[in-house]
Amino acid sequence: MGKFKHPGPGFLPFGLSIILIFLSLLLILPRQKKSTPAIPFWPHQTWLRPLLGLAIFILYAILLARVGFLITTFIFLLLWLGGIERIGRGPMISISALVTAALYFIFGFFLEVPLPGGILNW
Repeated sequence: MGKFKHPGPGFLPFGLSIILIFLSLLLILPRQKKSTPAIPFWPHQTWLRPLLGLAIFILYAILLARVGFLITTFIFLLLWLGGIERIGRGPMISISALVTAALYFIFGFFLEVPLPGGILNW
């Protein structure tokens, strides 16, 4: 961690964890006094959307290197906006195309990060 005048690489995470513990206790302790009725964490079938989001992320991670950045990101955004956010087809396709293009130009063109080409071999 280092010393206070000469912090090491572990100083910031340690300090942030102490702050988070303190803030968590400030939230938890006052609620211990009140008795509230128990409610389910995820009522009905609301757990399906987070599970679908996790499945989409896993699919994205698996296909990224094989299929390539552009196609995988576009498909990922289509699935996310259609399955999780449930927006219409027109905005879904245009947002997916614009965000994919913006990410490609930011990371691939301006920052020159090597993005997986996949089947396009760019």
